[in-house]
Amino acid sequence: MTPKDAVMQYHMAERAKLDIMMLAHQLTTVPTLKKEDKPGAKFVLTELLSVLRADLDGAASVTGRAEFGKAAEGIDEVLSLVSTNQFGIASDKCGEAMIPVTSVAADAFSVLSAEKLI
Repeated sequence: MTPKDAVMQYHMAERAKLDIMMLAHQLTTVPTLKKEDKPGAKFVLTELLSVLRADLDGAASVTGRAEFGKAAEGIDEVLSLVSTNQFGIASDKCGEAMIPVTSVAADAFSVLSAEKLI
């Protein structure tokens, strides 16, 4: 991997990790909301998860790293769980979706570190 590729992959992976962590946390808050607030929260989180899924597909396409595609598949599972109001399990599945993205970040970090860019 070239340093230029490593910068792109590291940036995309770290951004995806941040988004996944934020959404995983937000999913845990839905059960604490008032009954009338839950449908709106569910709608917003579903839309944000869909955007994240599209971003992961884009990262897979741009970088050629299958790990981003694997994470996108994990977000599909999260979306399915959210649709059935299983927010706690969905949050846990977000953590699982982060694992392949973390691998991309680690690989890219190794290259950037070897090149003394980080």
